[in-house]
Amino acid sequence: MDDQIDDYLRHLKEVVSTVLKDRLTGLYLSGSKVLGDYDEEVSDLDIFCVVNRPIRAEDQQRLLELLSEEELEVPGNGLEFLCVLEEEVTHPHSLPSYEFVLIKRRGLDAVMKHEGMDEGLLMDFTICYQSGKLIAGKPAQEVIGEVPVPWLNEAMKGSLRQHKLNVFHPFYDPYGHEAVLNACRSWCFKELGRMTSKTKGATWALKRWKNSKVIEQALLIREGKWDKRLDEGAVHELLDHVLTLERIKVST
Repeated sequence: MDDQIDDYLRHLKEVVSTVLKDRLTGLYLSGSKVLGDYDEEVSDLDIFCVVNRPIRAEDQQRLLELLSEEELEVPGNGLEFLCVLEEEVTHPHSLPSYEFVLIKRRGLDAVMKHEGMDEGLLMDFTICYQSGKLIAGKPAQEVIGEVPVPWLNEAMKGSLRQHKLNVFHPFYDPYGHEAVLNACRSWCFKELGRMTSKTKGATWALKRWKNSKVIEQALLIREGKWDKRLDEGAVHELLDHVLTLERIKVST
């Protein structure tokens, strides 16, 4: 699988460099693959792209077309290609925005979201800053500024509030396990001050939460070994616990 991913990343680099030319500041592999939590059955390849000026609509469409070609098969479950302006990441602020997001899932047509604000981007910035693998351009730590811990804390709380509203959402979280895994990762961050993978966060929280069963089952769902809904009360109890935690022991 690593050889297939390497081949794909080489082709992706060629496509992106050809379309964006001198507008490309940096292109990075991020997400589960660099956090040691990649599973080809359930994981996307997360690509973080930084540009030095806005991308024209026709170039966004060209990227969509080229990265969606049938012969360019994405390894794993798909691709999430996030493009942001350099000014957004060099000096992060509390509510950053993206240029566009291209999402391609196995067996589905690619879709693109254009220009939007999302505090959750702060988590993407941090993962790429801490662990991103350079594909093209400048190293991540030369491009991405550190996000203040309180802002990350608020971004995670916002994400968990959305999970509370969308537990068992048929598309985003049909079994409730995404809510549990993200709650565990947020809790781990509050204690250790570093972004981890969902699996590592859940393994860490497993020994600390009174109802370990809901975390164990969430991990089984992620591994494809369980296909039942989690107990809704248990999911909300964990979410509420993490949402009430304010103390961050490690500062950055």
